[in-house]
Amino acid sequence: MRIKNITFIIFSLFIFNGCYSKGPSYEYFKENRDIHLFKTVIPDRFHNKREVYSEDKYIYKLEHPKGCHFGYLTNRDGKPEVVREWIILSGEEFCKDTRSWTLSF
Repeated sequence: MRIKNITFIIFSLFIFNGCYSKGPSYEYFKENRDIHLFKTVIPDRFHNKREVYSEDKYIYKLEHPKGCHFGYLTNRDGKPEVVREWIILSGEEFCKDTRSWTLSF
């Protein structure tokens, strides 16, 4: 019985922990940023990071992974505030993500 419990715990940790495929790349980073285009998640979640970028855009400056500074540009003209595009501000060589996946039921 004890062996079954240990096996079950190890199996559960593996399943819910996730797995990574390949190394980090800019393509995965770009895919992860593009997910937020034309949505209101960024303005709702990071309202304290909003700055004026131009006369018609706000910018939300973020850093992820460490050393990669980028920003989401949103409309400034009216509501709802929606992400229109994103740009890399500095640290382009650090802007790489690793694709990960988990098994979920």
